[in-house]
Amino acid sequence: MTFHVLVIGGGIGGLTLAQGLRKAGISSAVYERDRSKDDRLQGYRIHISPKGCAALHDCLPEELYDRFVATSGKPNTTLGFYDHRFTELLTIGEENAPEHYTDSFKSVSRISLREVLLSGLDDIVHYGKTFTRYEQLPSGRVRAHFEDGTHADGDLLVAADGVNSRIRTELLPHAKRIDTGALSISGKVPLDDETRRLLPRQLFAGSGFLFGPQGKTVFLAAHEFRTRSAAAKAPQPGGLLLDNTADYVMWNIVTTWDKLGDRATLERMDGAELQKVAFEATEGWSRQLHELIARSDLGSISVFPLKTSTPVKGWPTTNVTLIGDAIHNMPPTAGVGANTAILDAHLLRDNLVKHVKGETSLIEAVNAYESEMVEYAFKAVATAMRNLKMGVSANPMQRVFTKTLFRFFNAVPPIKKQMTAAMMK
Repeated sequence: MTFHVLVIGGGIGGLTLAQGLRKAGISSAVYERDRSKDDRLQGYRIHISPKGCAALHDCLPEELYDRFVATSGKPNTTLGFYDHRFTELLTIGEENAPEHYTDSFKSVSRISLREVLLSGLDDIVHYGKTFTRYEQLPSGRVRAHFEDGTHADGDLLVAADGVNSRIRTELLPHAKRIDTGALSISGKVPLDDETRRLLPRQLFAGSGFLFGPQGKTVFLAAHEFRTRSAAAKAPQPGGLLLDNTADYVMWNIVTTWDKLGDRATLERMDGAELQKVAFEATEGWSRQLHELIARSDLGSISVFPLKTSTPVKGWPTTNVTLIGDAIHNMPPTAGVGANTAILDAHLLRDNLVKHVKGETSLIEAVNAYESEMVEYAFKAVATAMRNLKMGVSANPMQRVFTKTLFRFFNAVPPIKKQMTAAMMK
């Protein structure tokens, strides 16, 4: 019987795995709860690292990786740190760093990336399939049950079903996801000449952080295409939130709920109301930041809680495993969530290739994946949490120390060079 993999969830990790398995000649099927490929339109950009690009390149056919590169924006090669009045504290990276096919950063719309990852998989992606439970069969195979009463059998079941993974709940009930007490209010601003005038030049070659008082931090990043297509000149349906053709600047205010008011009230607010909250949260900050927020597409402004997984040590390996947010969800404060899911898919695919070739048993292959994954993934979770805690710290002495340290680093070229090398790596 042909070795067959069941993938629950058609997000970035699950689709990268499916593409990688198909490229390696391994049978798989993806089961997605959305009713169509257009149900999940997420318009914010994500940052793909050189490691992530290399993993994608290894999993995708050449023509699909070419399309990924073609639809990506200008790479982010710098990182800036500012105080709340836009005074520079530290800038690292290279504004005109050469872009490489795989060994460089890529900025890409989630919508565009998902379109690339879905390409050529129409015959194996099944929509409207809400997973309910799995069952170990006497034959040694595993059965996935769905809400519509159907089921599917395979040799390996992979949870790629995101932060609320039902498979994780069944397989690892002790693997908890917790609320950090922090939130992000985010919005998109059309990138035109007026918007460009408001921001430092560095932000058009990378991203930036503004450290403010009272435990509030603002993250800014531009998504700018290399060339402008005819389609990009016309407004897209749904505004900037669902537009994957327009240049824009994304802003995020990260803080804790107690600093902004009643959580339940905030979560019910529309874009215009959240914009007012953003103004109030940044009162006394840079005039340019307020002008930027004022220019936001109101339909793109949203609030969401920041949650995180808790570290999980090794568990008995079976023919059920997990990738991406299903096992190591993290706040976006390290910018590596999607990258880690892509690395998971690549690593699992490589280990399954060894099994199919007869070099390892299935359990050995999955165990090798899980052992390596928990090491790098939960290090990434720890980094994201450390960054979040620094960003929302209301300790004034810690804020002063951080700013002083950044100014010192900025004034010492050898240190800046080392930090730039570490960032590019």
